[in-house]
Formats: sequence, structure tokens, C-alpha cells
Amino acid sequence: MTDNDPAQSGEARLKARYKAFIRHLALAALIGIAAGALSGVTLARVEDGALPKSVFIGLWSFMVALFVWFTRDYFRRIDEVDLIDNLWASTIGLYGYIAAFCSWFMFHRIGLTPPPGQLTILLTTVIIATIAYFVRKVRQR
Repeated sequence: MTDNDPAQSGEARLKARYKAFIRHLALAALIGIAAGALSGVTLARVEDGALPKSVFIGLWSFMVALFVWFTRDYFRRIDEVDLIDNLWASTIGLYGYIAAFCSWFMFHRIGLTPPPGQLTILLTTVIIATIAYFVRKVRQR
């Protein structure tokens, strides 16, 4: 006789796994927001001379370690379809970075623009990769 308990069905397990994944992402986002705020405050205090640089270096090292851990954990939780989507979006983001930086750099060299702003290019790269990821997800459905 088969077990008809809906809690044990594949659909129920998939739904529970998805909810756990979303909770994991939400927790990581909250930690990221808090870490970003803490690093900003700490950086400002170091720039003002209120804290030694070693405090910021230690905090930043810890945050990079958390980022690496989360990234490893994230890729362990996703399936091969999501992995392919991430790799595809990352490649598009890299191409966007190359095009943006090289264009801005060359235009600066001939006097048309100010020097390349790395923060602007970083944010542009993240936006391009995010859009590419969501376009890929929408096209798959």
C-alpha cells in the first residue's frame, strides 16, 4: 500500500524546500544590509580617526568570509537549472562590464569623459546581470 500523506509528496517537499530557500535568501539579504550599514559607519569612523584601520580591516575580512560562505552555500542549494541561469547572467554581466569600462576608458583617453567611475560601472554590471537573469527566467516559463 502506498503512503497517501500529502506532507510526504514530492510537491510538498519541493514547496517546503522552496520556502526554506526563500527564508535563506531573506536572511542573507538582511545580513547583507546590516553588514553594509555597519561597514559604512565603521569606514566613516576610521576616516574621522575615531577608530584604527585594523578595526575596519578585521570587519571587512569577516564580511568577505561571510560573503564567500553564503555564495558557496547558495550554490549548494540551487539546482542545475538555476546554476545555468546564474552562469548565463554572470557572463552577460561580465560582457556588460567589459563594454562599459572599455568604452568609458577610451572616451576618457580622447578627452570626451571624466575618468571611469568604478562604482558606476560596478552598479551597471550588477544591474545588467540581474536583468539578464530575470529575462532568462521569464523566457523559460
